[in-house]
Amino acid sequence: MAEKVVYKDLLTRKSLMKTMENAKFTVHGLDYDKDKVVSNIFKLQDMWVSRSNDFPFYTLGRSAYLDGKTPEYKNMQKGMNELLYNNFKELYNNVLHVLQDKLNERIYLPKDLCYPGFHIFPSDESLLTIAGNWHEDYPHETLEIGSKDASTFTVPILLPKSGGGIDCMINDAPIYISYKENEMLWHDGTTLHRIASFKEYKPNEYRITLQGHLIRRNNKMEVFW
Repeated sequence: MAEKVVYKDLLTRKSLMKTMENAKFTVHGLDYDKDKVVSNIFKLQDMWVSRSNDFPFYTLGRSAYLDGKTPEYKNMQKGMNELLYNNFKELYNNVLHVLQDKLNERIYLPKDLCYPGFHIFPSDESLLTIAGNWHEDYPHETLEIGSKDASTFTVPILLPKSGGGIDCMINDAPIYISYKENEMLWHDGTTLHRIASFKEYKPNEYRITLQGHLIRRNNKMEVFW
């Protein structure tokens, strides 16, 4: 779980937990074979999609925020969803199980939306000074699928030794929330946030996360990206 706030104030772990709770961020442990997931991600390296000409950033899978209004999003659904599920079935089922337990209802992988996929950042010195864009999450609006019970989750799969996380703007102050492997960070997506920069550069490290969203459609809770 997050240990430090590294901007305006240094908060104790207890204070940070309370701050996160007030901003509707929760953390949930997962139980899956991390080594197998990492191995399969690299076995599918020829399926990685480059997302930047300026720094190394890839996705495995298609997302609403990058592809939602393109033919690639719809064209990739069936084949890529099947490929992802066949390679990461245990991970998906574990995520669904935890979410179902917290929401006390069944959650589905939809047939007409892209399944949760992966952000992949190989270590690079440029990532010490580059962070993501500040944003809120509205992929459901991009896809025009309604907005009922929308939320967002991230599962850190592989992190650099120096860690990784997100920056959030809470009470008008930038707060750093660090990730921990095998823990899911879940929030409603409406707090301003961004991917945090790398803290140290070491060659041959990776920041890999599973990214996903929830939405209620036709009285069913579904996960997608």
